[in-house]
Amino acid sequence: MKAGTVTTGIAAAVIVSAGLSGCTSGAAVGKKAADSAQTLVSTLAKASDEASKAGSAEVEMSVTMPDTGGKPVQLNGVYSWGNGLAMEAEMPAKDLHMENLVADGTITYRVVQGAYYFGIDPAPSGPFAGKTWLKIEPSAVLGEKGAAGMNTGNNDPTAGLKALKWASDVTEVGREDVNGKSSVHYRATVPADKVDGAGAVFDAVGGAAATELVTDVWVDDKGMPSRLNQTFGNVAVHIDFFSFGLAKDIAVPPAAETGDITEAVKNGRSTQG
Repeated sequence: MKAGTVTTGIAAAVIVSAGLSGCTSGAAVGKKAADSAQTLVSTLAKASDEASKAGSAEVEMSVTMPDTGGKPVQLNGVYSWGNGLAMEAEMPAKDLHMENLVADGTITYRVVQGAYYFGIDPAPSGPFAGKTWLKIEPSAVLGEKGAAGMNTGNNDPTAGLKALKWASDVTEVGREDVNGKSSVHYRATVPADKVDGAGAVFDAVGGAAATELVTDVWVDDKGMPSRLNQTFGNVAVHIDFFSFGLAKDIAVPPAAETGDITEAVKNGRSTQG
């Protein structure tokens, strides 16, 4: 596997799991203003608070960016933010350009303690012979500035709703069904200079210059987010929440079974053979 061939897929995986998580808000375009902006902000802030307390959720997520050619890179799994960001999910190996590393076409993906891990079949040869996990630091893909941008703000994927204090045109779109949940759809825009860290992240992956972050959020009848969509220029992130409060221990893979490809990716070297 050539390190350079996986950069696009890894960048998408990094962004889909954390890229916009602490940067956004929720609410709507101008079909009709429902109540006052202050009331809407209060509603969404409450949804954010309740989701934050849950600490984790089962999610389906995707990201679309220029280097993916308009094709979403997807993952399904558990997202945890109670004690720092953590995730365990399944991803199509082809989305990561790692299909030659697994027989079944699926990569197990973990985010733990700020690093990204990809479960593979035992490598038959090369510098990582016998390893079953590959580790990468976000700086290898996003550069130091982009990686620092990812650490700005709160890693709770719902915390961005609090950014509504910077939002404009906060309105209610209407009621819609989201995965069987009756939900109210909101949208808001946040000026780019108020979006913590996202500009550096998307500059690093070739995102177009953006003047605003547009966020749509759907809140169900229990006051919890059921869907969150975020668009910053030509980069888009989509999250569906299926359940909250799932207890799952997401462990760092054993060091003896892990090969660190951070420097290989930075330098464009081969990670095998």
